[in-house]
Amino acid sequence: MPLASLFWDARPADATVVALVMHGGAVDGHEPNRVWSHNVARLVPFARALARVPGPIAVARLRFRVRGWNAEAMPVEDARWALAQVRTAYPGVPIALVGHSMGGRVAMFTGGEPDVRLVIGLAPWVEPRDRRPGPGRRTVLIHGDRDVICSLGRSRRAVEQMQADGLDASLVRVARSDHAMLVRARLWTALVTDLVQATFASELGGSGEPRPGPIGAVVAQVVHGGGVTIEI
Repeated sequence: MPLASLFWDARPADATVVALVMHGGAVDGHEPNRVWSHNVARLVPFARALARVPGPIAVARLRFRVRGWNAEAMPVEDARWALAQVRTAYPGVPIALVGHSMGGRVAMFTGGEPDVRLVIGLAPWVEPRDRRPGPGRRTVLIHGDRDVICSLGRSRRAVEQMQADGLDASLVRVARSDHAMLVRARLWTALVTDLVQATFASELGGSGEPRPGPIGAVVAQVVHGGGVTIEI
């Protein structure tokens, strides 16, 4: 069995925030993930953009052992291992989870782990009975309206239920975009970096003021009250 691995894009000794980035996968599959696998490589631009966020932020990418979720939820075990590594390196430092597709499902599943304060699901695979992040966490699901792999409707229903339970949850619907986030790719990346900066403004030494324009307006709406569906 291959091993999960953690690659650090940024690892400052004085980090006040850690972002853990998790790639997508499949329902089933025991073949190992490779560095060059498309599902792994797609998250590299997000990690590198997060590493350029102003302030003392650490950024790590988790590569799951195998491609599939499989019956035993193998990626969740990998994520818990990675979170333990992060907490050892940065005790008590708040964590942002950023996951695409299957990685989004993992992020939501592990969003209740210690020190996690932000969960961002990118075109996430959502299952109705899965564990959800609890109180004290912000959950933001970002979903393209042309995604034919993972259901936008399930993301909407998950956010509606979380809001009904009194949790901080939002859905951002990206017009004309797909599951791979290749259409309007820069927008997806900017949403992630700006959400991290806004959520952790005090830890990163920023103003917390969103950038001017549509992206900033979406981030401001998420931070100041959320919404079941915020369109961009």
